[in-house]
Amino acid sequence: MELKVFKDTLAAYGGRWEGRQELPVETEILIPDYLPAVFKIVKCRVEPILLQNRVAGARWQCEGYLRCTVYYQSDEPGCRLYRVEQKFAFEKSVELPAGSYAEGPAQTWGELEYCNCRAVSEHRIDLRGAYILCGAVLARRECELLTSLADCGIEQRARTLRGMQRVAAEEKTLTASAVLPMPEAGATVLEIGGHFALGEASLQTGQASVQGVLQVQVCCQPAGEEQLTVRTKEIPVQQTVDLPGVTAEDTCVAWGEIQACTLAAPDAGEEGALSLGWKLHVEVWRETACTVVADAYSTLYQTQTVQTACKLLNKTADLAERVSVVLQDELPDPELTVTGCFVTLGKAVPMAVQDAGAAAQFCLCGKGTAHVLCADARGEVTCFDKNFTWRPEGVWQGAAPDACACVSAAVTRVGSSKNGAQLQVELEIGVSGLLLQAHTGEALCEVELGEAYERPADAPALYLYYAAAGERVFDIAKRYHARAKDLAAANRLPCDGGAAQDCIAQAACLLIPAAQ
Repeated sequence: MELKVFKDTLAAYGGRWEGRQELPVETEILIPDYLPAVFKIVKCRVEPILLQNRVAGARWQCEGYLRCTVYYQSDEPGCRLYRVEQKFAFEKSVELPAGSYAEGPAQTWGELEYCNCRAVSEHRIDLRGAYILCGAVLARRECELLTSLADCGIEQRARTLRGMQRVAAEEKTLTASAVLPMPEAGATVLEIGGHFALGEASLQTGQASVQGVLQVQVCCQPAGEEQLTVRTKEIPVQQTVDLPGVTAEDTCVAWGEIQACTLAAPDAGEEGALSLGWKLHVEVWRETACTVVADAYSTLYQTQTVQTACKLLNKTADLAERVSVVLQDELPDPELTVTGCFVTLGKAVPMAVQDAGAAAQFCLCGKGTAHVLCADARGEVTCFDKNFTWRPEGVWQGAAPDACACVSAAVTRVGSSKNGAQLQVELEIGVSGLLLQAHTGEALCEVELGEAYERPADAPALYLYYAAAGERVFDIAKRYHARAKDLAAANRLPCDGGAAQDCIAQAACLLIPAAQ
C-alpha cells in the first residue's frame, strides 16, 4: 500500500523589497526675457514626476523628470515673487534580488537630500542637489503545500489559509481641461496644483471604473499686494481601465495625482484654458482560500512530517479620513507678515510604535514640510521651512515589516497666519486606501512513512486519558496512534459530520480505542 499525496502551490507573501535611489540634479535655469532679473532667490523646490514606473521579472524600471521650481524676487520695490521652472530628466533601472515579485507599478516616495541654488548672474540660476527616490515592491514566495493525504491509515487535520492577493495593478497617464478666469492684469501665477478626490471605484469583468474630482488650486499674487490668493476649480472625471482577469467580486483601490498644469489665455482677465496632466493608479485585490494539511500521522506506520510557515496578506483596515495638522512657532521677527504657504507632503508608511510593551504594534506615519513665505517691512520675502509628522488614526498589533499600506494622501486645505509673533499653519490631509497585514499559518510540505508499528497480541484495546480543557481531539488521538473519529465516537463527541478536530470544551476522562 502506498501513501497518496496531493500537493498545490500557493503564492504567499514574501515581504517587501525596498530600495533608495539617488537622483542627482545639476542644471542651469535661464530667466526668460519677459521676466525681470534675479535679485534674491526665495525658495527652490524639487519634486519627482514619474512617467514610467514598472516592475517586470526581477527588474524595476522608472523614468521621468525632477521638476525644479525657483521662486525669486527682482530689485523692483514691493514683495512681488516670480517663478521659473526647469525639468531635469532621469532614468533608473534596478536589478532586484533573486526572487519572485508582483508585476506592475512599484510604490514610490522620497525626499530632497540637499539643494544648492544660487544666482550666477541676473538671468541665470545654477542648481545643484540630489533627490532620494524610494521604491517598494511586493515579493512573492511560492509555497508547495500538502492539500490532502490518503491510504496507509493516514489521519490528517485540515485548515484553511485565507488571504488577499494582488491580481492587477495599473497606472494610466491622462489629461483633462477646463475653463478658468485668468488672474487680473499684473498678477503673477506662482503655482498650479491640486489633488484627486476619489468618488467611487467599481469593478466589472476585466475592467475598473473610477469616478472622482480633480480639485485644482491656482495660487497667484495680485499686483501690488503681499498676500497670495488661491482660486479653485473642480473638474469631474470618469475613467475606465482595462484589467484582464479581474471580477466584480474583487476589491478595488484607486487614487490619483496631478502632475502638470498650464493656464493660458490671449489677454489677462479673460477666460483661460486650464490644461493638466494627471496619473490614475488602480490596484485590485482578491480574497483567496486554500485548504491544506496542518498535521498528519498514520495509525499503522511511523510518520515524519515537515512543516513550513506560510504568510498571507489580510485586510486590516479601510482608510478614509481627514487628518488635521496644526503647526505653531515663534517668528524670528514679530514685524514679519505671513503672505502664504506651500506644502510638500511625504507618504505614510508603517512604523513601529515605541514603548508598546511586550506586544509589537505599528502605526502609519508620514513626514512633510510647510514652506511659509514671510515679508518684512522692506518688502523682502523669506521662506521658513517647518518640518512636521502626520499620522492617520489607528494603532495595530503586529510588526511594521508585515504591514502593506496601499494608501494615498494629499493636502486638501492650507491656511497660514500669525498671532502677534507666533506663526500658525493649519493643514488638512485627505487619506484613503487599504491597509493589509501578513499573518502566518503553519502547514505541512512533506510527509514520509517509516516502519510499521508493532502491536503485541496482548496490547490493550482501550486506554483511558484525562484530557484538559482546550486539548484538541486530533492531538490526543495522534499520541495513541488512534483514529480521531473512533475517539470521538467512543466518547460521543460532536463532529458535525466532519473530522474530529475540535478542542475539548472541559476536562474529561476519555476512552481511547486502539486502532485496528
